[in-house]
Amino acid sequence: MAFGLQTYQDNAIREDLLDIIADVSPDENPLSTMLKTGSASQRTHQWLEDYIARPTSNTGAVEGAAATYADLTQPSRRTNVTQIITQTFRVTGTESDVNVAGMGDAFEYQKAKALKQWKNNQEYALVRSALSSGASGSGQTMIGIEAVVTSHYTARNSGTSLSETEFNSMVYDVANDVGQDDVFDMVLTTLQLRQKISTFTAGSTKNVDASDKRLTRPVAVYESDFGVHKIFGHKDVYSSNATPGPKVIGLREDKWRIAYLRKPKYVELALDGDRKNGMIVGEMTLEYLAERANALRSGYAQTG
Repeated sequence: MAFGLQTYQDNAIREDLLDIIADVSPDENPLSTMLKTGSASQRTHQWLEDYIARPTSNTGAVEGAAATYADLTQPSRRTNVTQIITQTFRVTGTESDVNVAGMGDAFEYQKAKALKQWKNNQEYALVRSALSSGASGSGQTMIGIEAVVTSHYTARNSGTSLSETEFNSMVYDVANDVGQDDVFDMVLTTLQLRQKISTFTAGSTKNVDASDKRLTRPVAVYESDFGVHKIFGHKDVYSSNATPGPKVIGLREDKWRIAYLRKPKYVELALDGDRKNGMIVGEMTLEYLAERANALRSGYAQTG
């Protein structure tokens, strides 16, 4: 019996495709979001860092003696280099004109996506980049946090448990060196070790001051004897069990800064066929203003 043209036969029907594209890509970039920013004027960027050491001995002055003089320590010059970060994208002429779901203007959608990827690339460089001066055909790269923190770096035996005692030992090492007021207040670690810290009981809670508008979701906070520490599970912190092993990084937030030679911007590239090309480009470096206020330990077991 004929019923006429039915929907299952009609190849011209547009799919009932929801006109929204859900983006579940990781966009947790606390450094890019929270660190203060400044400016750089040259590709080699320098600043001064001062440190007054604690005394290790006691000597009394002789009554009536003439004054003697010793040179005080001078500030140290620190250096980093700027790194160019780019993210290109392109859309064909056909893609620009077809009826697509969820994207609106396909080129503008790709531009927004490229900017998010640029920020992800910047975050990875801030954590993991190794210093390189570059050469013909290769770009220079700045030094990142994992390579900067050396004064309080401890490589534990592979598989060491990250206990509450171990964490507080890390805090104490910094407090004993630079004083309580400059102890790190931000902790970056792997997602699994972030869960481990959540099991600590002595000084943990699950909230943070709501006035901090940079934080868009609840953040775990641990309060040690020497201050409060915001705990972030970070996708870019070294997490492999291979040497040196999973890491925990303690940062003094106000002692780090992103210095831009060129803030990220969109650049339209030349046409080279039936397609439109674009690029997000920026150039920046990382300032570490008080390296001794930070700590890094590696080699921890991800579970147990």
